[in-house]
Parts: sequence; C-alpha cells; structure tokens
Amino acid sequence: MAGNDAPSPATFLLTRTAALDLRRIHVRSRSEWGEDVADRYLADLYAAMAAAAANPETGRLRQRRSTPFLLVPARQHFVVYDVLPHGIAVLTVQHQVRDIETLIAELTPAFVAEVGRLKRKA
Repeated sequence: MAGNDAPSPATFLLTRTAALDLRRIHVRSRSEWGEDVADRYLADLYAAMAAAAANPETGRLRQRRSTPFLLVPARQHFVVYDVLPHGIAVLTVQHQVRDIETLIAELTPAFVAEVGRLKRKA
C-alpha cells in the first residue's frame, strides 16, 4: 500500500447459514411488527456485523460462550463469527434466548469447514 492509499474497509461475508438466519429473522419480524420495523431491525443487525468486521476483537469479550469462534450482541440476537484476513465470516445469527454454547458445539464442524473455504478464497 502506498503512503497515501487508504486501507480497504473491513468486510463481512455471510455463510449460507447466516444468510438463512437473516432471512428468517426478517420474515418473522415483518409478520409481527411490520415492514418498517423489520427493515430497521435488519439494518441494525447489518450495522453490528460491519462494526464487528471493523473491530473483530470485540467478540473476544464473550468468546467463552462461542469457542472457537467470536460473538457480539446485536439487538436481541448474537452474531457468531470468525476472523478472515480482511474482515469476518458471519457464521450464524441467533436469538439471545437460544443455548448458544450447545448450538455452536453442534455446528462447529460445518462452520470450521466453511470458514476454511472462505480463508482459502481470501
């Protein structure tokens, strides 16, 4: 990078699981609270993912609950992610009332494989 070049912004990639989670969250929110509220809620989730991508270390505060991954709160949900060379891979977005530890333990092999593929592409 040349001296005057701005660093590229950190990005977040969604796994298939995370994309389906977000779709499910939006559909349920829309049916319960309407389109405007659902859109704002989803925008807040995306903002939380962007913030985690810009500062991935914030997820270490709750890592004991998400080992071997990182976790940040996003409204009533948790964003579970892993670090990539230029951002993060969002693995899943789960409601805070879920048993995150058990969910992650069950999904870890699939998440590890998907993150590995993403890291090889990066």
